[in-house]
Amino acid sequence: ICLTPVMLVSPPLSVVVHPGDNVTLQCTDVLKGPGHVAWFKQVNVSEPLCIASMYSSQPYVKHHNGFQPSHMEMFISNRTIDLKITEVDVADSGLYCCGMYNQYFIFTNMTVLVVQGNLFNYFSADDDGTMYLLTLVVILGVVTAVLLIIILILVLKIRRDTNRHNTGRNPDALNYATLNFTSKKRKMERRREKELDPHVVYAATR
Repeated sequence: ICLTPVMLVSPPLSVVVHPGDNVTLQCTDVLKGPGHVAWFKQVNVSEPLCIASMYSSQPYVKHHNGFQPSHMEMFISNRTIDLKITEVDVADSGLYCCGMYNQYFIFTNMTVLVVQGNLFNYFSADDDGTMYLLTLVVILGVVTAVLLIIILILVLKIRRDTNRHNTGRNPDALNYATLNFTSKKRKMERRREKELDPHVVYAATR
């Protein structure tokens, strides 16, 4: 089973390479004895994926999540845990971390791998992780803008449907009001005629 780290012990570094290059990421085994070690990869704000894991005292390496040993090779030499990536491409860009287990999980040697030709190139390789954070800010900003646009469209649609509903009911309401007003007017005229009749007779008799 691949381990999930929960403790950070080092800030991220940045490594810039070109497509087709070979790169080896390293971290030091800080365990006092044999234990489980693994390499992880994270892209943007997605969940970290386990690349490969092994028991430090055994040579057997297990790959996870579709990562191939021909492209990413993990091995231990003199308490150094290496991850060799052969012929990198743009898809290999991301945040790489080394994970270990010793009573609790340790997340160490974080490295931002930048393969030239992708979004990370907008920032300097010497930013020491700042470019990764800026990229996250840009992505979150775009997502926020899209959500605001969707909300605005929904509000406008609701208002339009409400106006159409009210417009559809107005003619009937106006007709009813007109008929009601006409009926009341006729009743009032009849009352006046009845009230005036006695006075007319009285005047004629006199």
